[in-house]
Amino acid sequence: MARPEKYSEDDYLTWVESQVISGRSVKDITVSELQKAVGGKYSRCQEVLTQARDKFVEQQSDSTPPMPVWFRDFVTRLSEQAREAAEAQWFKVGRGINESIKDATVIFEDRQADYESRLSEQLDQIRALEANGDDQATQIEQLQAHLSKALSEVSDQKSDNAGLKSEIFGWKQQKANFDVQLSTVREDLKAAERALAEARSERDILKGKVQAYETSKT
Repeated sequence: MARPEKYSEDDYLTWVESQVISGRSVKDITVSELQKAVGGKYSRCQEVLTQARDKFVEQQSDSTPPMPVWFRDFVTRLSEQAREAAEAQWFKVGRGINESIKDATVIFEDRQADYESRLSEQLDQIRALEANGDDQATQIEQLQAHLSKALSEVSDQKSDNAGLKSEIFGWKQQKANFDVQLSTVREDLKAAERALAEARSERDILKGKVQAYETSKT
């Protein structure tokens, strides 16, 4: 029967957070360093460190850029002719954004699946070596070196993907705001058209009265 873990997840996370607070980047912390500082099995240290890296990368990608003032002013100054031209152009831009989002999502999911598969295979090998309890320190060290390299690559990729996610979110936000403002412009134009129609109707009524008056004089 497997023995219970001597060290809890909080023990490992507390040490990682202390390193981040001191100014270190979480992706620079290695599994061997965490194992030496806290203790426990290498595979357990690797699992907790991966969770910690995911947590900090996600926190760093929460902010999104606001819509620039020049773009907001541009939308509010659209005339009927400019609105039609902007709509035609936006259909092309919108399709391009949607295609970019789909392509970026496919790339992200493929890379993530590949790295997770590699990590899973290497972790299984390390667990098997630890369970055997044989004198295979050299093989374990080699696997640990390969795993540390893979983890570094995963961390770098996740940082890049976090930036990509933020950029995609910004595109979506700009598209949503543009649609709202374009809808407002359409409503304003419709109101102006109704006012013009009423003015024309009043003009026709006045012309009829004038003609009737001229006819009665003759």
